[in-house]
Amino acid sequence: MRADYLAYYDYDRDAALTCPGCGWTGCASGHEDLHSDLLDVCCPECGYMILVVPYPTLAEARAAAAAGNLAAQEDLPSIEAQVERCRRAEQSELTGGADLPDLDGDRLIIEWDFEETDDERWTILRHGTRQLCRELAYYEGYSRFTEVFEILRARYGLRLAEVRPTPASELNLYGDKLYARRMVDDLNASLRIA
Repeated sequence: MRADYLAYYDYDRDAALTCPGCGWTGCASGHEDLHSDLLDVCCPECGYMILVVPYPTLAEARAAAAAGNLAAQEDLPSIEAQVERCRRAEQSELTGGADLPDLDGDRLIIEWDFEETDDERWTILRHGTRQLCRELAYYEGYSRFTEVFEILRARYGLRLAEVRPTPASELNLYGDKLYARRMVDDLNASLRIA
């Protein structure tokens, strides 16, 4: 048996559900697990996943709002703002080593820093007091860290000694992912092996 998929604006967390695994009956409220792209509802008795509800795309939210769905009409401005921020974040991203300056030294330590200015959250790369680049920050930005790390490695080669997260960047970089710190440590350790 597989979980049922339900469109976000068709989902009612107070509607009655029956578990196909054990027959438990109840509502989804209090049994939801929230993830980055969807929520799921599991049976509190046997753990069977009853429902999977993907979060709406902008097109889905617009269509539901146009069809008169009040929740979609309320959500639409927030979803549009998130999509716009993602667009601006992509435009601000470091895309290659050619965008980075020449740096002196045989052992380069680059700081991965974070600051909030102009009502935005920014990731800033620094070498000493010199700002190398700045881009809009992602919460739990460890996958972006990996991408930037590889750009830095390609640009500075064996001279790159470490990409060091600052204390100010750690919450935004690691978020709730326990393995993210280890991933960053492993990337930096790989520089010492080369």
